[in-house]
Amino acid sequence: MSPRLRKWFAIPGLLACGFAFPLTLLASDANNWLSRMQEALQTQDYDGIFTYMRGSTFDTVRIVHVAQEGKERERLFYLNGAVKELYREDDEIYLFRPETQAEREDADHSVHIGPFSPLFAERVLAAEGFYKVSMHGEDRIAGRAAVKLAISPRHNDRYGYRLWLDEQTGLLLQSHLIDRGTVREVFQFTSLKLGDEVSPRDLETRIAGETRAFQLTLEGNDSAEQPVFKVKWLPDGFRAVRAQGNRLHFSDGLANFSVFVEKSDATALPEMTTTVGGTVVITRRIKQSGPQITVVGEVPIQTARKVADSVEPVIY
Repeated sequence: MSPRLRKWFAIPGLLACGFAFPLTLLASDANNWLSRMQEALQTQDYDGIFTYMRGSTFDTVRIVHVAQEGKERERLFYLNGAVKELYREDDEIYLFRPETQAEREDADHSVHIGPFSPLFAERVLAAEGFYKVSMHGEDRIAGRAAVKLAISPRHNDRYGYRLWLDEQTGLLLQSHLIDRGTVREVFQFTSLKLGDEVSPRDLETRIAGETRAFQLTLEGNDSAEQPVFKVKWLPDGFRAVRAQGNRLHFSDGLANFSVFVEKSDATALPEMTTTVGGTVVITRRIKQSGPQITVVGEVPIQTARKVADSVEPVIY
């Protein structure tokens, strides 16, 4: 994958993020489990190893989360590939690398945290007009009893989720990102310690020698900057949440995608469609020699293509 293309794919970091239950439980029970998940992600102490599969990429990560006196601290240790760690303290997040690794290519993008976001459950409930939440049975993950939730889009223009929650604590143990029945991304704990088994000392870095730190972004702030283009078609429920001149960011409260417009030059990508897990990248041109349009986000290819085809320049 070329460096110019690779920049569009965000870091696959996941931060923050027995009873028998019949399949006929009401939606309110599923909503209660979502609320428990949100609370557990923020208030539980946990130390575990999870795997994250996204297209052809496969990461093994250790996560340590400690909640003390209303403050959250969390560190992710990437156990394969390049040496790096992600550290979060409440809403601030930093990427740490050895001093010898000078490149910063994946420090330029927002961190995808999916269901590990503290706001995920809240956003699902707020977007109930576009998603249906239901109980989906029982299972066992990392040696722990789990209940399954299905978050299903009411239309095929966005993704759905399957969530496995710890029966005892409500903590997220596994998630699948679903595109019309096809699993695009998988997160799963393989081992997990909870409560008193977790020590704040385990939050300390494991990188030997000097490190470099880059502050990352969980979510961007709104901007009043006028866009240089407009998007004439959006899936129902999506709205612009941020404008940055040649960039527009859209969300339905749960799913997100961005549209970029850049001048065409010798380094421009050809018109193309590609995916990494649930993230799609589509490039188009406005007319033959016009600017290049890029749509990137976690929406189905058909949705991203319709968005790209509807982009037009704005004349003030």
